[in-house]
Amino acid sequence: MGEAHRVFGAGEEEKSGPVNGGMTLSLRDSAAVLVLFALLWAGVAVPVLSSPLGKYPVIDASWHFQWAEAVSRGDLFIYAPYFRAPLYPMVLASVFALTGPSVVAGVLLSFLLSAGAVHLVQRTVFETAGRTASFAAAAVTALNGVFLFYSSTLLITPLYIFLLVLSFYLFNRNSPSRWAWLVLGAAAVARPSAILLFPVSLFLFRKKLLKSAWLFLVPVASVWMINFFHGDFGTLISSQGGINLYIGSGPEADGYTAFAPETANEPLPVDSLPYTDNVFAASIADFSEEALPSAVSAFWTRRTLRYIMEHLSESEVLILKKMLLIVSPVAIPSNYDVYYFTGYSAVLGFLAGSPAIPVAGLIIWMAVPGALAAGGFRRGEKEGLLWALTLAAGILPFFVTARFVLPLLPFIVIVTVPRVLRTPARSMALAIPGLIAALVIAFHTGYTVKTGGVNMAFHDGIAHYRTGRSEESEILFLKALETAMNRTDGIDLNGTDALYNLGIIAAGRSDMEAAERWWTAALERDSGHSLSRVALEGLTRRHN
Repeated sequence: MGEAHRVFGAGEEEKSGPVNGGMTLSLRDSAAVLVLFALLWAGVAVPVLSSPLGKYPVIDASWHFQWAEAVSRGDLFIYAPYFRAPLYPMVLASVFALTGPSVVAGVLLSFLLSAGAVHLVQRTVFETAGRTASFAAAAVTALNGVFLFYSSTLLITPLYIFLLVLSFYLFNRNSPSRWAWLVLGAAAVARPSAILLFPVSLFLFRKKLLKSAWLFLVPVASVWMINFFHGDFGTLISSQGGINLYIGSGPEADGYTAFAPETANEPLPVDSLPYTDNVFAASIADFSEEALPSAVSAFWTRRTLRYIMEHLSESEVLILKKMLLIVSPVAIPSNYDVYYFTGYSAVLGFLAGSPAIPVAGLIIWMAVPGALAAGGFRRGEKEGLLWALTLAAGILPFFVTARFVLPLLPFIVIVTVPRVLRTPARSMALAIPGLIAALVIAFHTGYTVKTGGVNMAFHDGIAHYRTGRSEESEILFLKALETAMNRTDGIDLNGTDALYNLGIIAAGRSDMEAAERWWTAALERDSGHSLSRVALEGLTRRHN
């Protein structure tokens, strides 16, 4: 090992030479990790894609599919000025332009991006800690069940993680590249919270790359110009931040669910068989059509900040709760519930576990004590730690979910795995306290899976209905109804929609009496449910 591989502590400077003697990562090592990841990914993705739920993306994934489909057909600037960050739908649209709109094509894109992220973790650790550590770090990333699952979806997460890790690698490699700034800017266009990494990176890499920092602004300014030319000077990337801040830190916030707030004027669109963006609808419901998105976002931001200032103690408690949820090994549902899909994939069940025994998170926690006891930081470790902490800080104003926490994974791995391998015997002994701590935290935070903002049985019921499996769909809607009725917080969580859809299924088999009962029950649960009211009015006209 070269000089750079020794520990540096207080008052010491790290050496700049490579720890691998100038050797490059072998093709065989890279291929071995990528084959491992591909096999595990197939074990998760194939069963999921073969299911009805896999064929019909839900919530944000559905929105991304529709957005990308429109762009691929030539409507390049649809939805500008942007409510949601546009990079992922644009990238997905470029794939659809070649393949046509296809869930499978989108999932394969996610696979390639995640495989690229695994490879970049391996390359990053290889240059700073050598071959063994690089192989172990890549394997730990590839074996993470939550990471594997999100690599099988049409969500931003795989693209965002890939761009973050690519940027970090370009910053931190033996010969740093100025293009790291451009990639980091692209990450911000995928998810604006990456902007927080800009000042951190200016501090960390100022000696070699400060003059190129302007490249970060190129992707950001490009999106801002699109927003400007479509009428909103004030929206830099997207205007979603204000309403999300209110959802995550406002009076109804619990730290982990993302329910759209109630509005004074029009009722929100119901979440039934067609897709609707309830958060967007809620954000603009009390505004005129002429209101600029940036003004709407500013309104929600001011409203949230005013609430925080008036309720400082409650807000401080909420922040502490979010900090606990961020470090929790439990994958908190958002759009998808990872643990629900373990019923489709045995591989996912083994690698993700359950809320009580969240395997993916436990593995990381078992490495933490050994990493903490490993002494001073080496090159790449303090940088990775600062990036992970910055990403975690970016979650705190909003709400904690698995897909927002997952981007921390590669940086935690980059920091912990090499440190664990310095003193493997001690790290193995310390893994037990780490495991115990993780299980205790899981015990106290596992409730978030049951009480989170996702009713997967409802979405699964819709998917089964669309594939013509109405009998199974009915069972799933009944399960979704049970899930909704078991809540004690007054949140409907698709319960009324499940009642309405049960009526649709009953009507489909000509059981109009049952349909009437379901639709009546839906109106009793929510008197403003317009679809049920229209359905009952239709039945009345039919009887007359």
